[in-house]
Amino acid sequence: MRIAMIHTPLTGRGGGERQILRLAIELQKLGHEVKIFVNAVDEETCYPNLLNKVTINVISHPLVRFKPLYRRVVKKRGIFYDSVFPRMINIGRSIPKGFDIINNHNYPTEWAASIARRRLKIPVVWMCNEPPFWFFLPENRKRLRKMNWPLFEVLDRIAVKNIDDIVVLSSIAARRVKETYNRSSKVVRSGVDVEFFHNASGGDVRKKYGLENDFILLHVGNFDPIKRQSDSIKAVYCLSRDYDNVKLILDGSGARDELVRLSEKLGVRDKVLFLQSVSDEDLAEVYAACDVFVFPSQITWGLAVTEAMAAAKPVVVSREAGASEIIQSGVNGIVVDHAKPEEMVKQVKLLMNNPKLRKRLGENAYEYVKNNLSWKKYAENMESIFRQAILAFKESNKRNASYSLSFSI
Repeated sequence: MRIAMIHTPLTGRGGGERQILRLAIELQKLGHEVKIFVNAVDEETCYPNLLNKVTINVISHPLVRFKPLYRRVVKKRGIFYDSVFPRMINIGRSIPKGFDIINNHNYPTEWAASIARRRLKIPVVWMCNEPPFWFFLPENRKRLRKMNWPLFEVLDRIAVKNIDDIVVLSSIAARRVKETYNRSSKVVRSGVDVEFFHNASGGDVRKKYGLENDFILLHVGNFDPIKRQSDSIKAVYCLSRDYDNVKLILDGSGARDELVRLSEKLGVRDKVLFLQSVSDEDLAEVYAACDVFVFPSQITWGLAVTEAMAAAKPVVVSREAGASEIIQSGVNGIVVDHAKPEEMVKQVKLLMNNPKLRKRLGENAYEYVKNNLSWKKYAENMESIFRQAILAFKESNKRNASYSLSFSI
């Protein structure tokens, strides 16, 4: 197969970026030709060790050649005219002929995929890591200007009608897709670099930051309200009243000012360490350094959870995170109710006081991801869905052609 993949800018180190790059690499190993289309790439930040193994086509903003006009439009009109609408249109119009299928990841790439499908007459499979936030988190619509919200909704619903298959990472995501678009979707778990994260030591991180005698909680994820780093800070505040040696590492990128202010307000600024791992090696060492991984996030998956499990760490995960679906509470991790830091505190205390339980949960977590999650298995599952989509698309075209012929006769 020749596969055209579409993603939002590959400029950060998030789970979505790692997922599409690893999928492309594994599909290539299976003998397929893969090309990725984006509107920006940061080769130093976004997994350079993965970027150099795939073909990236950068399709820039259509007005970038007219810099004065581009700056004026971007500054005056904002996100709709800058990073979303024209860029997606340009990608959709720029993908060349010769591909068998389009696989787009992350919203709003469904807009580009819809345009490309109509041009190229090939099917689209959307790897919907997270449905658009403006549908299921109304409070986050304030990120959009008033005029943008209705335009976004109309354009998105039109685009999704042209998507042949939707793939999600969890049942939580499947429910959101159903509620948003009244469409069914297929659940496929992504992979994890099990042995890579399992073999790190963590000693250097503890020594570098003076954490040799501390009990370390870790929360990995880019700083965003739905990641709920604030709950992890509140948990440390509660724990610090009973334990002097508890510390929290928040590893991620993005605006951290509000989180810093919260830690200062609660009097635990000295117990919260903000990091931003710049390589996979650094991130693996951070996982290895922690005693317990906490994840109160409200998202449809959570690659960081599976990475922590690969590192054989006990994980405490929100029921509102999709990754909670692979956790049997008390066996290979612990699941807690969303937005209840006090429940997270209760479970962390249990783990702090029971080293044998921590060890057993961590070992079981490692065994689970080793036996069930791999990038190869993820690619094989996606390959199967691609083949089914291509076959269904061809059959549909045959039926339509037959109907048109019968009607004309």
